[in-house]
Amino acid sequence: MSNRNGQGKYTPTVTDEEILASFVAADRPFQTATDISERFGLDRSQAYRRLQRLADTGSLEKSKIGSRAVVWWESKSTIDESSPDISGVNPDDEFWKYAGMFTSGPTDVAANVDKYLYGERRNEP
Repeated sequence: MSNRNGQGKYTPTVTDEEILASFVAADRPFQTATDISERFGLDRSQAYRRLQRLADTGSLEKSKIGSRAVVWWESKSTIDESSPDISGVNPDDEFWKYAGMFTSGPTDVAANVDKYLYGERRNEP
């Protein structure tokens, strides 16, 4: 599935971001060109080229796992880049003094972590 603009130049109908998002939504940690082609209605060779381009930019990694099979997965650097940047958070900021003030439940989460996670009532008679 592809489009051509007025000058006959190819314009993709699926963005790189959509392809990368499909790795997160997948049932397994890797995908093949066939998986991507079926998911997005692309020709298998077109899907392979798109995956290769994403690997060339460092967004994906790949490995050949047989005479012809190739699997692709999200690059570790891509996963790290999508993590929130908390480097600018100041733990001494006055905001944190009031962080629990507007909650409707207990604010002693650290002391009752087992209770909240597992329903256990430790430190209670």
